[in-house]
Amino acid sequence: MKALVIGAGGHIGNAIVRALLDRGDEVTACGRRSTPPANLDGLPVRYARGDAQTPGQLDKWIEGHQLVVEAAAPYPVGVFSIGGGVVGNPIFGADTRTRALLEAVSRHDARLIYVSSFATLTRPRTPAQQVQDRMVRLAHPYFEVKELSESQIVEAARQGLPAVIVNPTYCLGPWDLHDRRLCTIPPVLCGEIPVAIRQMLNVIDVRDVAAASLAALDKERYGEPILLGAYDILANDLYGLICEIGGVSPPPRYSMPPAFAIAGAYLMELTFGVMGRKPLLPSGGMMMATTFDYLDRADTFGELGITPRPLTETIGDAIEWYRDIGYC
Repeated sequence: MKALVIGAGGHIGNAIVRALLDRGDEVTACGRRSTPPANLDGLPVRYARGDAQTPGQLDKWIEGHQLVVEAAAPYPVGVFSIGGGVVGNPIFGADTRTRALLEAVSRHDARLIYVSSFATLTRPRTPAQQVQDRMVRLAHPYFEVKELSESQIVEAARQGLPAVIVNPTYCLGPWDLHDRRLCTIPPVLCGEIPVAIRQMLNVIDVRDVAAASLAALDKERYGEPILLGAYDILANDLYGLICEIGGVSPPPRYSMPPAFAIAGAYLMELTFGVMGRKPLLPSGGMMMATTFDYLDRADTFGELGITPRPLTETIGDAIEWYRDIGYC
């Protein structure tokens, strides 16, 4: 099979590239960089440079491919756009991009794997949870963008498009090239996180996300958002495990309620935005963390015939990768 991976240099996209190669598929890796990113080094892929927002680019990429993987769907990282004030148009951008993708995939009679977010599948139960969830979603555009794009994919699948939608929780593992500010493991190992939020998380190996995505494709699980989550773990316990495996001193045991951490990070982000600077720690990640409390668990991996890797293996491989690229 000839597969096109949009966002092949991203964490999940790169893992899917490798999973496709492992099963003998021919892969075209797409990205905006002039040269392939470091996590594509040595992989037998064809690299296609371009911007998916450019008119006609998606058609040029997709032509001749039987599978399209969208692992670079746009989403706002921050609440503030440098030089442009509070983010005002991410909804329009997501709508335009998703419609163009669906039209191009349909024109070329391809199948689609769409990487969405666990945040679209949260279901707050109590009135207090519903209020908190609503406040978080109003404060950050990430949630509306993801819900809009996913709803368009679901509707296209109802109309007959063979589209798999995967919704991973917090991904860890090798091959991550995110901005270091958006990573967890390097700052924990370097003692740069003095306080943890008092929050239960759910983490998953990025390689298991890739395996589950392809298994869902093989089983033709079209049009149904599939939650992919593996291990529940408190933030403090995760930090402690990272330090233990990384062979460094344990992290501070201080923690604070998520609401206080989010409020502080949000105000700091707005302040930095006014000054035209990137915040030290975007608030969106902490907002997303609070929504782990509202997830309905399901044995998705069992249904797909996959056993998640041990968390210790995931963290150990991630630490090795981050050290290799100089993040810690």
